[in-house]
Amino acid sequence: MTHVPYRGVAAGAMNDLLAGRLDAMFNTTGSLLQSVRADQVRALAISSASRQPNAAEIPTFAESGVPGYAVESWYAVFVPAKTPPEIVKKIQTDVAKALADPAVKARFEPLGVTVASSTPEELGARMKAEAELWGPIIKAANIKGE
Repeated sequence: MTHVPYRGVAAGAMNDLLAGRLDAMFNTTGSLLQSVRADQVRALAISSASRQPNAAEIPTFAESGVPGYAVESWYAVFVPAKTPPEIVKKIQTDVAKALADPAVKARFEPLGVTVASSTPEELGARMKAEAELWGPIIKAANIKGE
């Protein structure tokens, strides 16, 4: 495969995939699932370790013949480092409450996005684990940010 970098999915890559100018693309389930379900594109595999409840029809890479491949995207809310702890706690509590709301979950479900919340400590541990996983790969491939 030849990597073709795009600045934005909807404005570039997805349009080119739909027009047949690209043979394949990698992106988040949330960005592609509606196009899969509308039969505009075909999902070959999902990169998580197990099938996703909201997109159970899509096999994992491991099921598709690439054992050990498991990469998940995630989203988080960040604030400036010097934000007072009581403000951080309030934001975390409010975000967790909003994400637990059935109406909010219902908006994410058609996108194949699994809604979850965590504490700042859990997010910190996840970020550390991601840095330990991807840091050596980024260094070895000499990847630079733009």
